Amino acid sequence: MSVSAKGVPRGEGSALTDDVNGDGYPDAVITSGHDEEIIPDRPDHMRSLVILYGSRGGLDPERRSVVRTEGRTLWPHGPEWRARRPDTADLDGDGYADIPVRLGFPRAGQPVLQIVWGGPDGPVTGGLSTVTPAQPGRFRSDWPATGDFDGDGHADLALTASGPTSQDQGGYAVLYGPFGRDGVPSRTRFHELKVANAPWYDVGWIAADRIRPGRRTGLILHRDGDGEQSEGVVMPEVPSSRFHRLGPGNAVATGDFDGDGRRDVAVGDDGSRNDEPGGETAGATRAITIYYGRAPRSPAVIRIPGLRGKLTSADVDGDNRDDLMFRNGGLVELLKEGLSARQVISPFRRPDGDYDYVTGPVRAGDYDRDGRAEVLLDSWEHDSFGPDPHRWWVWDANAPATGFDTTDFVS
Repeated sequence: MSVSAKGVPRGEGSALTDDVNGDGYPDAVITSGHDEEIIPDRPDHMRSLVILYGSRGGLDPERRSVVRTEGRTLWPHGPEWRARRPDTADLDGDGYADIPVRLGFPRAGQPVLQIVWGGPDGPVTGGLSTVTPAQPGRFRSDWPATGDFDGDGHADLALTASGPTSQDQGGYAVLYGPFGRDGVPSRTRFHELKVANAPWYDVGWIAADRIRPGRRTGLILHRDGDGEQSEGVVMPEVPSSRFHRLGPGNAVATGDFDGDGRRDVAVGDDGSRNDEPGGETAGATRAITIYYGRAPRSPAVIRIPGLRGKLTSADVDGDNRDDLMFRNGGLVELLKEGLSARQVISPFRRPDGDYDYVTGPVRAGDYDRDGRAEVLLDSWEHDSFGPDPHRWWVWDANAPATGFDTTDFVS
């Protein structure tokens, strides 16, 4: 592994879970492919990991680190609704956020879960460790979720896992921190997911609620699917036999949308279905369903005819209620003010004036620490198989959107 850096401010460590260089500002981690016209001899699957550093002025592409994996493939982060979301957490407790990634050799079996270690100058050159839990053969190759699942103040990883034998129902596993620099967790626990009247043999993918100091992180476990919109459950504490079932929808985001201090879950169903008999899915199609944390409030359904891709939640206006951003056809839209108001925030235009591409939200964070989150969006051509974009945008509710291109970063 090699690291190239430009303008990275040196940090001294912080308690933020997304502060790779420990300077007290959240950072954004993305992936980017290369331009074949610029690097014709590099295979198109060779992606780079890019860290953009937060500051008083927000994200600035002139302050960045680029991690190259030297011949190994940085595997994609799942289908489009989960794409481009490398998570971060301080896995060894040294005050610098680390980045779990999946690396492997092209056409050479399953990738391996590894950790890129953070440090005062960003990712540590050569600082790559293979995660080595107990019973490694039970882990599936999905991306891990990060959080503090036992509330002890140390960051953990959760992954999908198979049962002890091929006949057992699959579930999930938690690798508890702190991790050693050799990639070994403090302990590992496997758990089955038993859902009444739902014979799930495998958990397809897994997502975490936000990491909040002093509070145990919850999990969302989603059923494996075959092109249809599948169901999931939200588990407020891990492990637990208590959970809430979610309706069909492959896009999921958590947040406090009504400002009551409780966890809410947004589930998006874009209407896609498989073409097999019985593949029809019940529930609200082409819609976002909000499951509120305060009982007995009923779920709210918001119709979005052109809903596509993933959902991104954050408080972009500083009213202590999370807002929701998504793609509606060729536009990017925002649900705000307790999700009661709707705003179109695109189109985003390339410098050459070309509109023949798609833009969608990737992640959000308060990168300048002004109390309002900024949203990072990516753009790709309509006819590309992806996204694996070069063009990115930073959107701020109180400032014009700024764009940058990662082509020069990874060349």
